[in-house]
Amino acid sequence: MTVKSGFIPATIATNFISCTVTLASLFDDVPALSSDARLALVAHYDGRTGVSTSGNVVESWTPVDGNGKSLQGIAASSIQRGNGAANLITYDRSGRLIFNDPNAAADGRYLSGTLANAGTSDFTIFWLGHYQDNAPFATSGTYAYNVGLNNISHQRDDGDEGFRVEMYNGTTYAGDDITAYDGIDTVWSTVITANTHKTYANGINLNLVGNPTNSVTANAAIIIGAYSESGYDFVGNMSQMIIFESALSNDDRGLIEKYLGDLVGLPPQPEPITLSSPELSINNGIGTLMWNSDFHLLSSNDLEEWFIEAEATSPMLWEIDKKKEFF
Repeated sequence: MTVKSGFIPATIATNFISCTVTLASLFDDVPALSSDARLALVAHYDGRTGVSTSGNVVESWTPVDGNGKSLQGIAASSIQRGNGAANLITYDRSGRLIFNDPNAAADGRYLSGTLANAGTSDFTIFWLGHYQDNAPFATSGTYAYNVGLNNISHQRDDGDEGFRVEMYNGTTYAGDDITAYDGIDTVWSTVITANTHKTYANGINLNLVGNPTNSVTANAAIIIGAYSESGYDFVGNMSQMIIFESALSNDDRGLIEKYLGDLVGLPPQPEPITLSSPELSINNGIGTLMWNSDFHLLSSNDLEEWFIEAEATSPMLWEIDKKKEFF
Protein backbone atom coordinates (compact mmCIF):
# COMPACT_ATOMS: atom_id res chain seq x y z
CA MET A 1 0.00 0.00 0.00
CA THR A 2 1.27 3.48 -0.87
CA VAL A 3 0.52 6.14 1.72
CA LYS A 4 0.60 9.75 0.57
CA SER A 5 2.34 12.30 2.76
CA GLY A 6 -0.04 13.84 5.28
CA PHE A 7 -2.70 11.17 4.76
CA ILE A 8 -3.34 8.16 6.98
CA PRO A 9 -5.95 5.58 5.91
CA ALA A 10 -8.77 5.21 8.44
CA THR A 11 -7.90 1.65 9.42
CA ILE A 12 -4.26 2.51 10.08
CA ALA A 13 -5.21 5.65 12.01
CA THR A 14 -7.56 3.66 14.20
CA ASN A 15 -4.87 1.16 15.11
CA PHE A 16 -2.37 3.93 15.73
CA ILE A 17 -4.67 5.76 18.14
CA SER A 18 -5.55 2.68 20.16
CA CYS A 19 -1.89 1.85 20.69
CA THR A 20 -0.29 5.20 21.42
CA VAL A 21 -2.55 7.12 23.78
CA THR A 22 -0.36 9.08 26.19
CA LEU A 23 -1.46 8.76 29.81
CA ALA A 24 -0.13 9.49 33.24
CA SER A 25 1.46 6.44 34.84
CA LEU A 26 0.05 4.44 37.73
CA PHE A 27 2.76 5.71 40.04
CA ASP A 28 1.92 9.30 39.09
CA ASP A 29 -1.80 8.71 39.53
CA VAL A 30 -1.40 6.95 42.90
CA PRO A 31 1.45 8.88 44.53
CA ALA A 32 0.71 7.52 48.02
CA LEU A 33 1.31 3.91 46.93
CA SER A 34 3.96 2.40 49.19
CA SER A 35 7.48 1.65 47.99
CA ASP A 36 6.90 -2.06 48.68
CA ALA A 37 3.87 -2.08 46.39
CA ARG A 38 5.74 -0.19 43.68
CA LEU A 39 8.54 -2.74 43.72
CA ALA A 40 6.01 -5.58 43.51
CA LEU A 41 4.14 -4.31 40.44
CA VAL A 42 4.29 -6.91 37.67
CA ALA A 43 2.05 -5.41 35.01
CA HIS A 44 -0.67 -2.86 34.40
CA TYR A 45 -2.98 -3.81 31.55
CA ASP A 46 -4.59 -0.44 30.80
CA GLY A 47 -7.36 -0.51 28.21
CA ARG A 48 -6.65 3.09 27.23
CA THR A 49 -3.31 2.11 25.72
CA GLY A 50 -1.49 -0.94 24.41
CA VAL A 51 -4.54 -2.49 22.73
CA SER A 52 -3.64 -3.59 19.21
CA THR A 53 -6.66 -3.92 16.94
CA SER A 54 -7.71 -4.61 13.39
CA GLY A 55 -10.73 -2.39 13.03
CA ASN A 56 -12.44 -3.00 16.36
CA VAL A 57 -11.15 -6.58 16.71
CA VAL A 58 -8.58 -7.06 19.47
CA GLU A 59 -5.35 -8.72 18.41
CA SER A 60 -3.30 -8.22 21.59
CA TRP A 61 -3.09 -6.27 24.85
CA THR A 62 0.32 -5.01 25.99
CA PRO A 63 0.70 -3.88 29.61
CA VAL A 64 2.82 -1.04 30.97
CA ASP A 65 4.97 -0.71 34.06
CA GLY A 66 4.35 1.74 36.89
CA ASN A 67 5.98 4.55 34.94
CA GLY A 68 3.90 3.95 31.83
CA LYS A 69 6.62 2.16 29.85
CA SER A 70 5.35 -0.55 27.52
CA LEU A 71 6.14 -4.16 28.52
CA GLN A 72 6.22 -5.73 25.06
CA GLY A 73 7.57 -9.04 26.32
CA ILE A 74 4.43 -9.92 28.25
CA ALA A 75 1.75 -8.89 25.76
CA ALA A 76 -1.35 -11.09 25.80
CA SER A 77 -2.39 -12.14 22.29
CA SER A 78 -5.77 -13.23 21.00
CA ILE A 79 -5.91 -17.01 20.67
CA GLN A 80 -8.51 -18.98 18.77
CA ARG A 81 -10.21 -21.94 20.38
CA GLY A 82 -11.77 -24.25 17.82
CA ASN A 83 -13.25 -22.04 15.13
CA GLY A 84 -13.78 -19.04 17.40
CA ALA A 85 -14.15 -15.90 15.31
CA ALA A 86 -11.67 -13.06 15.85
CA ASN A 87 -14.50 -10.64 16.66
CA LEU A 88 -15.40 -12.47 19.88
CA ILE A 89 -13.05 -9.95 21.56
CA THR A 90 -13.60 -6.35 20.45
CA TYR A 91 -12.58 -2.86 21.55
CA ASP A 92 -14.98 0.05 21.95
CA ARG A 93 -12.42 2.92 21.81
CA SER A 94 -13.33 4.08 25.33
CA GLY A 95 -10.80 1.70 26.83
CA ARG A 96 -13.00 -1.38 27.22
CA LEU A 97 -12.32 -4.83 25.85
CA ILE A 98 -15.59 -6.62 25.20
CA PHE A 99 -15.55 -10.41 25.50
CA ASN A 100 -18.37 -12.34 23.90
CA ASP A 101 -19.13 -16.00 23.32
CA PRO A 102 -22.67 -16.74 22.15
CA ASN A 103 -22.77 -20.47 22.84
CA ALA A 104 -21.23 -23.29 24.81
CA ALA A 105 -19.69 -25.07 21.85
CA ALA A 106 -15.94 -25.66 21.47
CA ASP A 107 -15.34 -22.34 19.69
CA GLY A 108 -14.09 -19.26 21.49
CA ARG A 109 -11.40 -16.59 21.98
CA TYR A 110 -9.15 -15.53 24.84
CA LEU A 111 -5.97 -13.52 25.43
CA SER A 112 -2.85 -15.46 26.38
CA GLY A 113 0.60 -14.37 27.52
CA THR A 114 3.39 -14.96 30.03
CA LEU A 115 4.15 -12.70 32.99
CA ALA A 116 7.63 -11.78 34.21
CA ASN A 117 7.18 -12.50 37.91
CA ALA A 118 9.08 -14.24 40.67
CA GLY A 119 7.79 -17.47 42.15
CA THR A 120 5.88 -16.50 45.29
CA SER A 121 2.98 -17.42 47.52
CA ASP A 122 1.85 -13.77 47.80
CA PHE A 123 -0.01 -12.17 44.93
CA THR A 124 -2.62 -9.47 44.27
CA ILE A 125 -4.72 -8.95 41.15
CA PHE A 126 -7.22 -6.18 40.42
CA TRP A 127 -9.50 -5.91 37.43
CA LEU A 128 -12.09 -3.36 36.44
CA GLY A 129 -15.15 -4.43 34.50
CA HIS A 130 -18.13 -6.72 34.85
CA TYR A 131 -19.61 -10.10 34.15
CA GLN A 132 -22.52 -9.80 31.74
CA ASP A 133 -25.96 -10.56 33.13
CA ASN A 134 -27.96 -13.27 31.38
CA ALA A 135 -24.81 -14.53 29.68
CA PRO A 136 -25.12 -17.82 27.79
CA PHE A 137 -23.94 -20.99 29.57
CA ALA A 138 -23.20 -18.98 32.75
CA THR A 139 -23.95 -22.01 34.91
CA SER A 140 -20.85 -23.68 33.47
CA GLY A 141 -18.69 -21.00 35.09
CA THR A 142 -17.00 -18.06 33.39
CA TYR A 143 -13.43 -16.93 34.11
CA ALA A 144 -12.24 -13.31 33.93
CA TYR A 145 -8.64 -14.52 34.24
CA ASN A 146 -6.50 -17.48 35.21
CA VAL A 147 -2.83 -17.08 36.21
CA GLY A 148 -0.40 -19.94 36.68
CA LEU A 149 -2.33 -21.61 35.34
CA ASN A 150 -4.55 -22.48 38.29
CA ASN A 151 -2.55 -20.49 40.84
CA ILE A 152 -4.94 -17.54 41.15
CA SER A 153 -8.13 -16.92 39.19
CA HIS A 154 -11.45 -15.11 39.23
CA GLN A 155 -14.66 -16.85 38.26
CA ARG A 156 -18.42 -16.33 38.33
CA ASP A 157 -20.36 -19.56 38.78
CA ASP A 158 -23.82 -20.61 39.83
CA GLY A 159 -24.65 -21.58 43.39
CA ASP A 160 -27.36 -21.16 46.02
CA GLU A 161 -29.88 -20.08 43.36
CA GLY A 162 -27.66 -17.21 42.25
CA PHE A 163 -24.11 -16.62 41.03
CA ARG A 164 -21.11 -16.60 43.35
CA VAL A 165 -17.53 -15.49 43.07
CA GLU A 166 -15.08 -18.40 42.97
CA MET A 167 -11.33 -18.91 42.90
CA TYR A 168 -9.74 -22.10 41.61
CA ASN A 169 -6.18 -23.29 42.31
CA GLY A 170 -6.85 -27.00 41.95
CA THR A 171 -9.64 -26.67 44.50
CA THR A 172 -12.70 -24.49 44.02
CA TYR A 173 -13.27 -21.92 46.77
CA ALA A 174 -16.63 -20.13 46.70
CA GLY A 175 -17.57 -16.77 48.14
CA ASP A 176 -20.61 -14.53 48.33
CA ASP A 177 -23.29 -14.08 45.70
CA ILE A 178 -22.24 -11.45 43.14
CA THR A 179 -25.35 -11.40 40.95
CA ALA A 180 -26.06 -7.80 42.00
CA TYR A 181 -22.86 -6.73 40.24
CA ASP A 182 -23.82 -8.22 36.86
CA GLY A 183 -23.59 -5.68 34.05
CA ILE A 184 -22.16 -2.96 36.34
CA ASP A 185 -18.52 -1.91 36.15
CA THR A 186 -16.94 -3.09 39.39
CA VAL A 187 -13.49 -3.06 40.96
CA TRP A 188 -12.58 -6.69 41.69
CA SER A 189 -9.61 -7.46 43.96
CA THR A 190 -8.02 -10.74 45.01
CA VAL A 191 -5.20 -11.03 47.55
CA ILE A 192 -3.51 -14.33 48.41
CA THR A 193 -0.78 -15.49 50.76
CA ALA A 194 0.58 -18.99 51.36
CA ASN A 195 -2.52 -20.01 53.29
CA THR A 196 -5.09 -17.21 52.97
CA HIS A 197 -7.22 -15.77 50.22
CA LYS A 198 -9.55 -12.79 50.10
CA THR A 199 -11.54 -11.33 47.25
CA TYR A 200 -13.40 -8.03 47.15
CA ALA A 201 -15.95 -6.16 45.04
CA ASN A 202 -15.56 -2.39 45.33
CA GLY A 203 -13.67 -2.97 48.56
CA ILE A 204 -16.33 -5.22 50.10
CA ASN A 205 -15.06 -8.60 51.32
CA LEU A 206 -16.78 -11.44 49.45
CA ASN A 207 -15.85 -14.03 52.09
CA LEU A 208 -14.11 -16.83 50.21
CA VAL A 209 -14.37 -20.03 52.24
CA GLY A 210 -11.77 -22.72 52.80
CA ASN A 211 -8.15 -23.12 53.86
CA PRO A 212 -6.04 -22.82 50.71
CA THR A 213 -2.43 -23.61 49.97
CA ASN A 214 -1.28 -20.97 47.50
CA SER A 215 1.75 -20.57 45.28
CA VAL A 216 2.25 -18.69 42.01
CA THR A 217 4.86 -20.11 39.67
CA ALA A 218 7.63 -17.90 38.30
CA ASN A 219 6.98 -16.40 34.85
CA ALA A 220 3.41 -17.55 35.14
CA ALA A 221 1.12 -18.01 32.18
CA ILE A 222 -1.82 -15.63 32.09
CA ILE A 223 -5.12 -16.12 30.34
CA ILE A 224 -7.58 -13.25 30.18
CA GLY A 225 -11.13 -14.08 29.21
CA ALA A 226 -11.24 -17.83 29.79
CA TYR A 227 -10.12 -20.67 32.05
CA SER A 228 -7.76 -22.09 29.44
CA GLU A 229 -7.90 -23.45 25.93
CA SER A 230 -10.65 -25.71 27.26
CA GLY A 231 -13.06 -22.79 27.59
CA TYR A 232 -15.27 -21.43 30.39
CA ASP A 233 -15.13 -18.16 28.47
CA PHE A 234 -15.65 -14.76 30.05
CA VAL A 235 -18.67 -12.84 28.81
CA GLY A 236 -18.48 -9.19 29.81
CA ASN A 237 -16.23 -6.14 29.72
CA MET A 238 -12.75 -5.46 31.09
CA SER A 239 -10.84 -2.18 30.95
CA GLN A 240 -8.07 -2.59 33.53
CA MET A 241 -5.99 -5.32 35.16
CA ILE A 242 -3.20 -4.59 37.65
CA ILE A 243 -0.96 -7.37 38.99
CA PHE A 244 1.40 -7.35 41.98
CA GLU A 245 3.72 -10.14 43.15
CA SER A 246 2.95 -9.45 46.81
CA ALA A 247 -0.06 -9.46 49.11
CA LEU A 248 -0.86 -5.76 49.23
CA SER A 249 -1.65 -4.15 52.56
CA ASN A 250 -5.20 -2.94 53.14
CA ASP A 251 -3.99 0.65 52.68
CA ASP A 252 -2.33 -0.06 49.33
CA ARG A 253 -5.27 -2.17 48.19
CA GLY A 254 -7.62 0.68 49.04
CA LEU A 255 -5.53 3.14 47.02
CA ILE A 256 -5.65 0.97 43.91
CA GLU A 257 -9.36 0.29 44.36
CA LYS A 258 -10.03 4.03 44.59
CA TYR A 259 -7.89 4.71 41.52
CA LEU A 260 -9.82 2.15 39.49
CA GLY A 261 -13.18 3.23 40.87
CA ASP A 262 -12.49 6.84 39.93
CA LEU A 263 -11.93 5.80 36.31
CA VAL A 264 -15.59 4.83 35.99
CA GLY A 265 -17.05 7.24 38.53
CA LEU A 266 -17.82 4.78 41.30
CA PRO A 267 -18.96 6.58 44.47
CA PRO A 268 -16.52 6.60 47.40
CA GLN A 269 -16.83 3.51 49.55
CA PRO A 270 -17.72 4.08 53.22
CA GLU A 271 -14.99 3.60 55.77
CA PRO A 272 -15.43 0.42 57.86
CA ILE A 273 -17.03 1.01 61.25
CA THR A 274 -14.74 0.18 64.14
CA LEU A 275 -16.69 -0.90 67.22
CA SER A 276 -15.04 -0.67 70.60
CA SER A 277 -15.38 -3.65 72.93
CA PRO A 278 -17.98 -3.45 75.71
CA GLU A 279 -16.65 -2.61 79.18
CA LEU A 280 -17.79 -4.40 82.36
CA SER A 281 -17.00 -3.41 85.92
CA ILE A 282 -18.28 -4.76 89.27
CA ASN A 283 -18.14 -2.71 92.46
CA ASN A 284 -19.77 -3.74 95.75
CA GLY A 285 -22.15 -6.11 94.01
CA ILE A 286 -23.23 -3.59 91.38
CA GLY A 287 -22.46 -4.39 87.78
CA THR A 288 -21.88 -1.65 85.21
CA LEU A 289 -21.86 -2.44 81.51
CA MET A 290 -21.00 0.11 78.83
CA TRP A 291 -21.21 -0.56 75.09
CA ASN A 292 -21.19 1.21 71.75
CA SER A 293 -24.60 2.38 70.55
CA ASP A 294 -24.09 0.41 67.32
CA PHE A 295 -24.19 -2.85 69.30
CA HIS A 296 -27.28 -4.84 70.20
CA LEU A 297 -27.17 -6.09 73.80
CA LEU A 298 -28.18 -9.72 74.29
CA SER A 299 -28.46 -11.65 77.55
CA SER A 300 -28.61 -15.32 78.48
CA ASN A 301 -28.86 -17.50 81.55
CA ASP A 302 -27.37 -20.63 79.99
CA LEU A 303 -25.47 -19.58 76.80
CA GLU A 304 -28.03 -21.50 74.75
CA GLU A 305 -31.05 -19.22 74.65
CA TRP A 306 -30.41 -15.53 74.07
CA PHE A 307 -32.67 -12.48 74.41
CA ILE A 308 -32.32 -8.98 72.96
CA GLU A 309 -32.42 -6.35 75.69
CA ALA A 310 -34.31 -3.92 73.47
CA GLU A 311 -34.86 -1.23 76.12
CA ALA A 312 -31.38 -1.34 77.65
CA THR A 313 -29.23 1.76 77.31
CA SER A 314 -25.56 2.27 78.04
CA PRO A 315 -24.35 2.47 80.74
CA MET A 316 -26.49 -0.22 82.35
CA LEU A 317 -26.29 -0.78 86.13
CA TRP A 318 -27.80 -3.72 88.00
CA GLU A 319 -27.47 -5.58 91.24
CA ILE A 320 -25.77 -8.90 90.75
CA ASP A 321 -27.94 -11.55 92.38
CA LYS A 322 -27.09 -14.58 90.24
CA LYS A 323 -24.05 -16.83 90.13
CA LYS A 324 -23.87 -16.47 86.35
CA GLU A 325 -25.15 -13.90 83.91
CA PHE A 326 -24.14 -13.61 80.29
CA PHE A 327 -24.21 -10.57 77.98
